[in-house]
Amino acid sequence: MQQTPHSPADRAFTTSNPRLAYTLRGPATGTPVVLLHGVGSSASTWLELQSHLDGDLFLIAIDYRGHGASDPVTGTCDLSMFVDDHVRLLDELGIRSAHVIGFSVGAIFAQAIAVAHPDRTRSVVLLSSIAGRSAEERDRALARLEVIRRTPPAESAAGSIRRWFTADFIDRRPDLVEAERSIVAAVDHPSYAATYEVLATTDLIDQAHHVRVPTLIVTGEHDEGSTPAMSRQLHEHIAGATLVIVPGVKHYLHIERAAELADLVTDFVRRVDP
Repeated sequence: MQQTPHSPADRAFTTSNPRLAYTLRGPATGTPVVLLHGVGSSASTWLELQSHLDGDLFLIAIDYRGHGASDPVTGTCDLSMFVDDHVRLLDELGIRSAHVIGFSVGAIFAQAIAVAHPDRTRSVVLLSSIAGRSAEERDRALARLEVIRRTPPAESAAGSIRRWFTADFIDRRPDLVEAERSIVAAVDHPSYAATYEVLATTDLIDQAHHVRVPTLIVTGEHDEGSTPAMSRQLHEHIAGATLVIVPGVKHYLHIERAAELADLVTDFVRRVDP
């Protein structure tokens, strides 16, 4: 069962400001892997996947500003802020380079990190990525942004569940579905909207060819917002990338197919970093 999403009980915090909350799992001497969650979520979203990942990995899961237990967004919120926060956390932990797993907006951040800081990025795993939006998809993202801005997170989260998970999973694992809903319901609303604006207005497909680190791209067959077509475009642009389309799943594949994804990620990381 996931922890109470707004409780800092399992969190550590950066000593620099604004304070970023994060969780650590596994041996500090293990291979470092940073986990970047989706918009509106928190480090707690990774608990199901973490339980299946190789126990020798050192897993670092961050709460973005205004998410989980981190300080809220103030002032300008743009892509560079999230990239800088990632590097700041690595510096505080004394980690020179790490594998980066990014989900949804976290996949955008992971791609930007790999381009800006290849020397600090051992590999990237892009889960449920957004890239190469069509004009219609851009319009839908901007319309969703307006909904996020005017709707309390608890309300928008409740309306998103069937886009996140398949009907079968909702019936079988209501505990995990409710855990994710409660995480999003607790997010700081202005920070959620500011981060969603980055998601809705950022498309790095034209920069994807600059990703030079080993890359694994994974998405769900029935993901409506991070479609297989988007992941295929990334695969075409990133030299040497591996693409996996997981059948029969929607957006939250790191929860619904945690064991299967853990095997893919562990094998990939071990190939890159034996």
